[in-house]
Amino acid sequence: MITTPKILIVDDDPRMCESMKSLLSIEDYDITTTCSGKEALSLISENEYDVALMDIILPDIGGLKLMEQLNKRTHNTLVINITGSANLDSAIGALRRGAYDYLRKPFEHDELLKTVQNALNQKILELEKKAVKGQLDQAELRYFYLVHNSPDIIYILDNNGIFTFISDAAQRLLKLNNEALIGKHYSTILHEKDQEKAQWHFNERRTGSRATSGIELRLKIAKNGGSATVFDERCIHIELKATGMYDKTFQKHIGTHGVARDISDRKILQDQFHQSQKMEAVGTLAGGIAHDFNNLTIS
Repeated sequence: MITTPKILIVDDDPRMCESMKSLLSIEDYDITTTCSGKEALSLISENEYDVALMDIILPDIGGLKLMEQLNKRTHNTLVINITGSANLDSAIGALRRGAYDYLRKPFEHDELLKTVQNALNQKILELEKKAVKGQLDQAELRYFYLVHNSPDIIYILDNNGIFTFISDAAQRLLKLNNEALIGKHYSTILHEKDQEKAQWHFNERRTGSRATSGIELRLKIAKNGGSATVFDERCIHIELKATGMYDKTFQKHIGTHGVARDISDRKILQDQFHQSQKMEAVGTLAGGIAHDFNNLTIS
């Protein structure tokens, strides 16, 4: 954010320099003046100015040429060209070289103040825009890191069930290159026996409490290093949570976003537990039969 604005005045007439400095001094500006284009270049190389009031006609370096040199050295200084012989060609030449505005001598006091203040306001807007962009870039980086480092597969489908985004977990879990899935239908990675079951869930249209949550499906694992055409006989078990996305203006379904969590280890443990329960039940049954048989024999 600009604190005390720094203004550079470049004009070959010392009286004009002092006059503009005097007019602008009523504001809280840090003002530097010079009558030389070469000295202006030296000042620009050593200092950062917010606004430069620059005469187009200078004895050593022309104002337009000076502005070209200034643009090579810095993109942060807004230039206001001033001249006593303004014409359409010189105005266009100045604007084409990036001048913020153009003043013709003689100009009114209020006109000078307003033009400089407008330039400073523009500078503030640019700084604020840059700061907001920096914040958005940081937020995007955090989002990118969180999504692509999640152990779960995070995906987005369009309203036809076509992948428009899928996180890096697809590579880790399905051995599938992410780019190979973009533009493919979600059924590409679904186990054949789960296609019908997933029809109204993977490409979910409902939202809120009615949206898909906790449904178990199987996803296929790519066989040949990332292609979405050949799959292994193996698969992973996933728990799916998905919700529809809608255009709020037209209340139109535009796609689905969802999360697929790998629960293969949980399924293995569940199968082992169920097997253990079966064996325990068989053992209990066998013990009961043996007990009854022993009682029968004794009798």
